[in-house]
Amino acid sequence: MSIRGEDFGTDLTLAEDDAGIWSPSQTTPVPAPRDLRSLYEQERARADAAEARCEELRRAEMASRSRAGSLKSQLDASRTKLKAAEAGIEEVRRASKNALALQAEVTRLETLLSEAGVESSKRSTVMSLRKEVARLRNEVARLREAAPAPEARPRPASRRSRNPQEKLASLREENARLKKEARAAKRQGGRTRFLEREVEDFRWSLRKSHDHIERLKFHHREEIDWLKKDIAWLRDVVGQSADKHLDEIASLHKKFDRRHAAAARLLETRDRTIAWLRQRNERLRAATARATALIASLRERNAQLRAEVRELEAERTALASRVETLEATVAKARASRTALSKTMFGRKSERQKKPGTGRKRGQQRGAPGHGRTPRPDLRERQDKRNPPKDARVCSRCGKPYAPNGEHSTSLIEIAAEAYKRMIVRPRWRRTCECEASPREVTAPPVTRLFDNTPYGISVWSCVLFERYVSCRPLHRVSAWLAAMGLPVSPGTLAGSVKRFVPLFEPVAKAILAHQNEAAVRHADETTWRVQAYRKKGRSSRGWLWTSATADALYFHIDPSRSAEVAMMLFGSVKGIVILVCDRLSTYKRLARQLDGKVVLQWCWAHQRRSFIDCAAGHVRLTRWCEGWIERIAEIYRLNDDRLKHYDPALDRQTAEFDAAQAELKKAVDALFADAEAELAGLSAKALRAKPLRSLLNHREGLCVFVGNPQVPMDNNFAERALRGAVIGRQQSFGSDSEKGAEFTAMMYTVTGTLEMNGIDVRRWLREWLTACAKNGGDPPEDLGPWLPWTMSGKRRRELTAPR
Repeated sequence: MSIRGEDFGTDLTLAEDDAGIWSPSQTTPVPAPRDLRSLYEQERARADAAEARCEELRRAEMASRSRAGSLKSQLDASRTKLKAAEAGIEEVRRASKNALALQAEVTRLETLLSEAGVESSKRSTVMSLRKEVARLRNEVARLREAAPAPEARPRPASRRSRNPQEKLASLREENARLKKEARAAKRQGGRTRFLEREVEDFRWSLRKSHDHIERLKFHHREEIDWLKKDIAWLRDVVGQSADKHLDEIASLHKKFDRRHAAAARLLETRDRTIAWLRQRNERLRAATARATALIASLRERNAQLRAEVRELEAERTALASRVETLEATVAKARASRTALSKTMFGRKSERQKKPGTGRKRGQQRGAPGHGRTPRPDLRERQDKRNPPKDARVCSRCGKPYAPNGEHSTSLIEIAAEAYKRMIVRPRWRRTCECEASPREVTAPPVTRLFDNTPYGISVWSCVLFERYVSCRPLHRVSAWLAAMGLPVSPGTLAGSVKRFVPLFEPVAKAILAHQNEAAVRHADETTWRVQAYRKKGRSSRGWLWTSATADALYFHIDPSRSAEVAMMLFGSVKGIVILVCDRLSTYKRLARQLDGKVVLQWCWAHQRRSFIDCAAGHVRLTRWCEGWIERIAEIYRLNDDRLKHYDPALDRQTAEFDAAQAELKKAVDALFADAEAELAGLSAKALRAKPLRSLLNHREGLCVFVGNPQVPMDNNFAERALRGAVIGRQQSFGSDSEKGAEFTAMMYTVTGTLEMNGIDVRRWLREWLTACAKNGGDPPEDLGPWLPWTMSGKRRRELTAPR
């Protein structure tokens, strides 16, 4: 039930009137009408929008922080790259320094080779080096021959001293000159003393020169030894590693060139990297500055939004408290729907109150009764009861009493108990010598419905009757059997379902085929739980479909409520069929798919309920709703009057029928004309517009009964057919397996059809299972004697249920 704002104001209170029914109070002045639910929805939408905006700003702030963090990480990465570049440049510098050191070493080696007379630019052979060593040896030998024999070993002079040969030659020349001067001085005679001094000086100079020569000799000896050592070293170096050192020198030259080129490239790369990093750093600094400014602005905006959120939260709290109050009011108003419905439609149902006739219920005084119900088919058991023997003898004389007739009375009893049937088959042996006769004979075995089972046909027929006719759940059937002395577990009963399916499936198919030949059918559906559906990842809710005709019922359980299921039930009709149903869209699609083979007659009871639901809880619509319900009830009365004069056997009906037909058609046309006129004056959102619009939209289907008197106005026939199945659903909570659901629908089909035709279901089940047992556990091929519309009159009387 829905409560609209046209009925209540903002200050909604409930007052209890004299009748004890809650209704909106009208004592307080009510301001302009407002839709409380729409107001609540608007306020709630505003609060949700504010919360969404706050959440959006929070996400923006988080995104800005994440962007700033990413920029910072990029800046750190750039700094790391800059440090790595600087480290590379430093490594290049160290490599350059190492290259300079190697260059100095190369220069030293080139100097040594040049002193040794080896060109570093060429790869000299060992032979050339040996020749050079031989030359050096000859030079040393020549120096030894030119030098005088040493007398002492003065300290060698410096390597920078003059050549001793040149000094010796100069001293000899000086000695010859002095001798000439001495001879000249003797001749002159005046210069003797001077010459002596000169001679002394010469001698002193000669001794000094001699000492100098000795020192030169010693120096030359050490220099020769040093040269020998150098020559030996050079011999080892040249003889053993000349090629190796030359290769090393060449590789060092190449390595130096490569490193020099790499250093140049690295320097160039470093310069470019530094320039790029400086530009990147500037851009990152600018972006960081912008992000910082954005974060600051977002923080300010976030603070503002937080303040707004706090305000909205306070407003939301106030609205929540108000909503709670309104919901409590709405719940209380909804709770008053029952009272309002009873006010309009009676105390127990939607049925209108009919005027009484003044006649009391039950048997009327003075009216003839029907007497006791005769039961001719009830078997009798005599229970002869005599008085005790001492009572049949005279207490005074002792003579016995003589028989004098009897008193007979009847008492109906029921003896329900299980018993074990012991089947004893005596064996008869042949006493003659005739070979043509069998040696031994015995009675044939008793037919069993199922092999290897101890239960007879009467047990199975009772179980099926209690389960699907009495609507008992399996555990209650098991308890009932145990109370009779036959304990059977519910699992055993449930496990027998797969054995019964092939026995009753042909009967159910025959019932559906019989319905496909009917001209009028009823359809309805209700929920049915199947626990096995949960294993397929869906809800356990299924649907129990029913198709009802005048003499047959058919049930089907399916997980779907779609048109495919309806096509399976009604798609094989023979000719044109009128389907009485509710306004479910599945039936509309079915009619479109069958393209005229199915004509839909909508249920007037459901259309009437639309007006009741519209007015429920709205006091001001009560009179309007009662008016339309009265008009629909008038159509029901006119249709009943028409059917009183209808005879389906006549080709042309009577004049009374024609008059009732015209009056009914006039009332139906007037009802739709008034609905169309009233709907034209209402807004699209008005409460009264919905049932009127539904009435006009389904006009064609609601008027099918007018031209077809054999078609009822409502679908109550199918809904009544579902009552037994609904009781079974409430008792057993549906089915556990899909196979069990299939068998349940099958048994409801068979037992419902038999009950509809007045067949004793228990007797029919017992005889049917006996026929299946005699047929080897298979159903009989000829179903004619078992279907109500094909069996003979005699058999029908045999199977008719006692009344």
